[in-house]
Amino acid sequence: MDWNAIYPGPEEPTAEQLSAYVSHPLWDELNRWICEVYSLAPRYTYSRCSMGRGWNVKYRAGSRALCTLYPTPGAFTCLVAAPAQAEALLPTLSAYTRELWNSAKPMNSVRWLSLEVSSPQVLEDVKALLLLKQKPKHAGQA
Repeated sequence: MDWNAIYPGPEEPTAEQLSAYVSHPLWDELNRWICEVYSLAPRYTYSRCSMGRGWNVKYRAGSRALCTLYPTPGAFTCLVAAPAQAEALLPTLSAYTRELWNSAKPMNSVRWLSLEVSSPQVLEDVKALLLLKQKPKHAGQA
């Protein structure tokens, strides 16, 4: 069933309901990693945007957006604004992420990457991009 139909707003889903809907082990792993490394709590927001209508999960450090997670059944997408410095990481990233980087047009010195987190390698790419974008709150937790 469509996520937007299950939770059309204003009823906010719980973390457990989101996890059950996505039903992908990397979902919980990425959420836990972001919370631990950045000492952030997820913010559930209802979006009407074309990227993913319905509830999504945003992580913000102060006024800066770290990333947004868009849940789908059995999968999820992470939207991250990768800074220009990410180009130095390209040789270490998956072919999938490199392809997204090369196809994204720079806007204000960032490239918006919408990564379908479908494998441990893409999960590690997301973590590397987030670490480049924002340093962890606690040294040594990356």
